[in-house]
Amino acid sequence: MIIGERIKKLRIKNKLTQQDLADKLFVSDKTISSWESGRTEPDINMLSEICKALNTNFLTLVGNENTNENVEIEVKIKVSEKEQKRVLNLIKNDAVFVKDEIQDAIYYKLSHRDMNNEWLRIRKENSNYILNYKKKGEKLIEEYEVSIDNIDNLKIIFKNLDFKESVHVNKHRIAYLYKDKYEFSFDEVEYLGLYIEIELKKYDNSFEKESEELLELLKKLSININSIETRRYPELIEKLNN
Repeated sequence: MIIGERIKKLRIKNKLTQQDLADKLFVSDKTISSWESGRTEPDINMLSEICKALNTNFLTLVGNENTNENVEIEVKIKVSEKEQKRVLNLIKNDAVFVKDEIQDAIYYKLSHRDMNNEWLRIRKENSNYILNYKKKGEKLIEEYEVSIDNIDNLKIIFKNLDFKESVHVNKHRIAYLYKDKYEFSFDEVEYLGLYIEIELKKYDNSFEKESEELLELLKKLSININSIETRRYPELIEKLNN
C-alpha cells in the first residue's frame, strides 16, 4: 500500500476530513488530496507531524498494519545499485561487518490448511542448512530456528507430511551492524533486484520511540520513503510467478 493510501485510511479512521488534517499540518486541503491520490508525496521531514496528527507511528504509516511493541522494527527499501553503494558508504565508518553470504531458501506450505500467517523454510547459508519457522500472532511474531545436518532426509520427511515447495528465494546478502543498534543488509535478490533492509537489533526505548528514531535515521540517510517495500521476498516472487 502506498503512503498516500495509508494516510487516507488513517485519516478516515480518526474521523478527520481532508481540511481537518490540513489544518493540523498547516498545509492546504489540496495538498492532502494530492498525497492521498498519489499525485505527490509528503516530504520525509513531514512524516513526524503526520504521525502525530493521525495518532500513529512511522512503521504503520508506511504500510505495516501489524506493527506493535512486540514485532520486529525493520524496513526494506528497493534501491538502485548507485543508491545501495551510497548508503553503504554513509554507514561504513560507524559500522562493523557481520557477514557476506549466499542465502538460498525454499519456502514450504501445507496443502490442507491455510499458512498465510506462517512461514516455514529451509535456508542454505554458504554450506550450512537452517530450518526456520515463523508464526505471526496478534501481538508478536514467534520465530524458531534449528541447524540441519541431513537436508535430504528432511526433504523426505516434508514430502511424507505433505509439505509442498512454494517459493524459492535466492539472494546475496552483505550485512553490517551500524552503531551497535541497526543491522543493515544489502541484498541482491534473484528476479527482484537490489534492496536494503534495516532492522533494529537493540531496543533502548518504547516501540513508538524506536519507530521515531528509525524515521530520523532514514532522514539522515536521505532515504526515499516511497521506495519502502512492506511485502516479504517470497510474496514478491509469488506475485511475479502468478
